[in-house]
Amino acid sequence: MAEDTEKELRARLARLTGTARTRPLLELFQILANRYWRAGPGRPTALPMLDEAIDCLAEAYGLLRPGDPMRAQVASQLGWFLGTRQIAHGGPESDRPRAIGLLEEALAASNLPPMFTCIARLTLGQLHLVTVVRGLQSLDMSSLLAGAGHGPARTEADQAIDCFQLVLAGDLLSTEMAEGTRTMLACAETVRDLFVGIDAGTGTDIDFGPMMRAMATLQEVQQRMADGVEAGTMPRLPNLLGGRATAAVDPLDYPVTVLRGPEPAPGDGDRVRRSAAPVDLATLRRALRERVAGGGDPHAAFAALLRPDAPPPPAGLVDDLVGLATSVTHAAGATATATDRVVLAVALYLRGRDDADDGWGDADDDVRASAMALSTAADALPADPSGAVPLAVDLARLLDGRNPEGRIGDALHERFVPVAQALRGVRVQALAWSRPNGTRLLLHTDDGRFRDGRPDGALPPRVVVVGAEPLPDDDAVVSHVASARQAGELAGRVPLRVTEAPMLVVDPRGGHDNASLVRLCRRLYPRAVVLGRADGGSDGPGTPEEVRRRLDASMLHLTCGVSATGALELAGPADLDPASITGWTTRTATEGGLVVLPPTGDGSVPLAEAFLAAGFTGVVGWARPVPRPVATLMLAVLHTGLVRGGLRPAAAVRAVRRWLASPNRRTPAGLAPAPMDVAGPTLADPAYRSAMVYHGI
Repeated sequence: MAEDTEKELRARLARLTGTARTRPLLELFQILANRYWRAGPGRPTALPMLDEAIDCLAEAYGLLRPGDPMRAQVASQLGWFLGTRQIAHGGPESDRPRAIGLLEEALAASNLPPMFTCIARLTLGQLHLVTVVRGLQSLDMSSLLAGAGHGPARTEADQAIDCFQLVLAGDLLSTEMAEGTRTMLACAETVRDLFVGIDAGTGTDIDFGPMMRAMATLQEVQQRMADGVEAGTMPRLPNLLGGRATAAVDPLDYPVTVLRGPEPAPGDGDRVRRSAAPVDLATLRRALRERVAGGGDPHAAFAALLRPDAPPPPAGLVDDLVGLATSVTHAAGATATATDRVVLAVALYLRGRDDADDGWGDADDDVRASAMALSTAADALPADPSGAVPLAVDLARLLDGRNPEGRIGDALHERFVPVAQALRGVRVQALAWSRPNGTRLLLHTDDGRFRDGRPDGALPPRVVVVGAEPLPDDDAVVSHVASARQAGELAGRVPLRVTEAPMLVVDPRGGHDNASLVRLCRRLYPRAVVLGRADGGSDGPGTPEEVRRRLDASMLHLTCGVSATGALELAGPADLDPASITGWTTRTATEGGLVVLPPTGDGSVPLAEAFLAAGFTGVVGWARPVPRPVATLMLAVLHTGLVRGGLRPAAAVRAVRRWLASPNRRTPAGLAPAPMDVAGPTLADPAYRSAMVYHGI
């Protein structure tokens, strides 16, 4: 009978798409789950059944929209089965954070029946306890007694204790299962007491015997509990298909079972429950990235899925993405980023794109939920540094195509109007984002509207690009910012004349001497303060403190090393890292100077961001290291353009690109001796033309 039902369900699922698959998926899950318990938890032969049951339940969970009364019950069972795979079969490490997120989502719901709550807490406690045990096994005794690395493990032990005490207080387990839970509680309490003793400084006086005995019985207890499931002594969860009516009932109206027996004596379970630690967001986000893109670009993967001509995604992919994206935003709460919400919106749209019936008689509102998620993300999009804006704009166009009255695109445009106005005031024609396929999205400053860039890739005459990836375009004046919001802020600053109060930091530790360039800069900037080891004397050795005191310079040229951690290597010897630069400006917020970074390439973006945060209006950085002779020529052309040509920094950087591309290039006047032959083909290398990058406006 079950085999015939299973065949029928698989045939139906082969014909169905989208949310219409929900009910048959849950029916098939019930069959696979029962088969797994009969085969025996923990046995290798049972693992394929568990894997397929998880796949069915994961897809069904992804099809249930937020707010669906069934969602919490399905989340609890999916968390239970993922936890079982992790604990009983040594499943992938990603199962643990995913299971914890689902179990906590289920326990936070108000409509979760008591038996679901019991099993969810029991599984959650086991996941925390297993993590503690594995952590102890990875520590040597000296590290343990020194208190190294056990802070998170103590928290896990406390959380396990909370779960087990609440499970026992519910009195829903069989005698065998309750005994196993008490043993696990004792193990967690013993480990917790060990950590308390170490923290109190009594680690050398602790008797490790009880802890070792408790841990030694853990595997045996878990095996007995698994055997108990097979033998029917562990309470089975109610059939999910009969749970929809129960889930929609107020918890106070649940039917109850009256148990006759003595009143339980007050115990440790009556103590105040500690709040659970949040799921590791970094792990969840990494799992989401890996699911959609493997080791590739997640934005590119999502953009490819959104294309109208894209092939159907692999089975289960979209449902997994909805589940993972929901877990991320649920765990992040108010700290969810614009990217988190845009990704959730895209996943929901993909799920609802072609389906209107979920098989339950409910209206399919995945597209509406997608629009809501995107609208929630809109306020934070101008500050987004990750490249989610093109994805959001593409999704808004698709949503408005389905529902023109929604006007999601207009809502996005409104958030970027202040940025467009600020950039228009400094004669910038467009703000650009690069798409993974090589095209660009442009925010035109004349009307504040998003439009796709030209197919040939040509840019407006003056453009600001969000992101640090260089664009080798000789015809446009290009500069780079971290986000649209930063572009608007920098547009409000007044750039100082570079010759007003310049400073040269010249080879403060040795090994970076560039005498010909320094002599040229002294002539171009006769009022410059010179720090370091310079021919003709200097005004100081070039320590970090001396540089910080002069962060009000109109032009700060740095000739020094950059450490592996991205810090400037100055006199002392001492380093000046980006964190020490931020916020040290003595000028007003409405004016700032220019910084020219060393041509090492390494650490250029963090240093550029630090100097901009310190009040500078722009930073000339490097996308990659450049040989010293080539860099000397490029910097000579840059400074000559700034002073003698009167160019703004972005235009001066373009002048460097054009000089490199010209077959008639000449050595900059005043640079003697020339570091290399400028007439040869070497300087025409495109890698050099795109190496110098201007950050700012």
